[in-house]
Amino acid sequence: MKPPYKSSERNRLRSLQSAKIVESIFAECKDSARLLEVLYFSREPGMLEIIRAIAALPEETRAALEAFLAVSHESSSITANWDAAGRLVLASVQVGQAMAIMRYCAENDDADKPLLPN
Repeated sequence: MKPPYKSSERNRLRSLQSAKIVESIFAECKDSARLLEVLYFSREPGMLEIIRAIAALPEETRAALEAFLAVSHESSSITANWDAAGRLVLASVQVGQAMAIMRYCAENDDADKPLLPN
């Protein structure tokens, strides 16, 4: 039994389908610069695997990671190390400072006395 299309026709159909998909993505995209940025970063070795892994994280875990990255204004200051129990420990100077402020506020919270501005 012969295939319904020749190889060159199949390739042309695939190319047309791909073009339509790309066209629809650009048509629905509100920020083409971000789309191009995603395309650029997706070309980095291992980046798609990282993106897929983050997308598959439970919502609470992903939210915690997103908050950590949002507070870490300088990504170059983030460190990642394995502890003796095999846990990955992320650290950032900015997150450490923010946590210290939150701890201080929680420990010195007096609902009867409003905090004075600095």
